[in-house]
Amino acid sequence: MPRLLPLLVLAVWMAGCTAAEGQRPAAERIRSVTLDARSAPEPHLLDHLRDLGVTHLTLISFGFQPGYRTPEIRLHNDARWYSESDAGIRALAAEAEARGMRLILKPHVWVGGYSAGGQERHAIGFATEEAWQAWEQQYHTFLMHYARLAAEVDAALLVVGTELANVAKTREPFWRRLIADVRAVYDGPLTYAANWWEEYEDVPFWDALDYVGVQAYFELSDAPEPSAQQLRAGWQPHVEALRRLADRTGRPILFTEIGYRNVGYAAAEPWRWPSRDEPGEPDDALQARLYDVFFETLWHEPWFAGAILWKWHPEADRQGRRGTRLDFSPQGRPAETVIARWFAGATR
Repeated sequence: MPRLLPLLVLAVWMAGCTAAEGQRPAAERIRSVTLDARSAPEPHLLDHLRDLGVTHLTLISFGFQPGYRTPEIRLHNDARWYSESDAGIRALAAEAEARGMRLILKPHVWVGGYSAGGQERHAIGFATEEAWQAWEQQYHTFLMHYARLAAEVDAALLVVGTELANVAKTREPFWRRLIADVRAVYDGPLTYAANWWEEYEDVPFWDALDYVGVQAYFELSDAPEPSAQQLRAGWQPHVEALRRLADRTGRPILFTEIGYRNVGYAAAEPWRWPSRDEPGEPDDALQARLYDVFFETLWHEPWFAGAILWKWHPEADRQGRRGTRLDFSPQGRPAETVIARWFAGATR
């Protein structure tokens, strides 16, 4: 979607809906998976994703910050992790293009050590203006690196920030300057990935971007083995809030991240990160049902731009991970069939 038309984006989407159905074809949705590859994926994996109906591969690179009160970000563009490195991004851009797919670049700030529960990027903030200025300068350097790389590889979309709630809500002038600088080097569409919890409705600079981005781990039902009907009911307040936001901002909504684990509490706590060797039996049926109800509920809304699913691994990486018996990946599970059906646009 051209950057020159951001103010008309939602109007065009709405006007293009058919009167009979009130929907856009599924082919016009962004249908992406986050690809997390330790090493170069085998060609058959990318072929498989294309055949599932995937249109975009989303790649995450990290800037490392020692703590949420430390104004320091270390760029790690030569990471050994393939999909996080500049070299891997360049190679995957060519591999994707050869299969009719494109890339989405989604840089993250990693705070502290490896602790999913300790990722306090939402709380990044400083006591002095001097410290704020130092952090903003480093984040600018970090993000501009990926803006230039996005331009180089002709990325389809760049995410300018992810779940930086305090920074997003309190440092609006910084974001507007950053977005202007990004647009000077990269002419593709932009979004920001706001958390579903106490952030996405309060981002003050949506008008400067092309999509409203939401990390969509909405709580749906705390019932044991919730039915599809209960899950639909759980979605309704969130759908209404998203619709109001699309109307207010004039921007389509893109789920910059959504996924479900194959666990019994996935509807109640879809955001909950897996712990190593977590006990319990897999609930593949619930994972598939959650995906099906998500697509059924959102996929044909005229203001909905698509989704980035969390996440996909090359098979060798996946087999080498601990705790993959209960994890977010739909690979090789009934949820993968659901995703393929909706991504291919075969189901209304």
